[in-house]
Amino acid sequence: MWGAIVALHARYPRPLAAVKDGWWNDDAHLETLAALAVWRAQLDNAGQDPREELSFQARLADYAQQLKSEGGGVQAAWQPGAPPIQWTR
Repeated sequence: MWGAIVALHARYPRPLAAVKDGWWNDDAHLETLAALAVWRAQLDNAGQDPREELSFQARLADYAQQLKSEGGGVQAAWQPGAPPIQWTR
């Protein structure tokens, strides 16, 4: 799942630019990013209805807005890379 989320971030860097480091410690962000990654994979593998793509893009835009509205504070933006130690156990 980590790799799928990294790939999602690489594919959509602008909408996901406000993902903060440590997102994996927040269930809402973890589950949203995982769901978006799985949804994207399903669309790439079997999506045939263009409305599915529009729905995905709308949800991605909604999530991007949510990330921006949470603000940055002192927490740094996430830089995709190797998973944290908790993901490798």
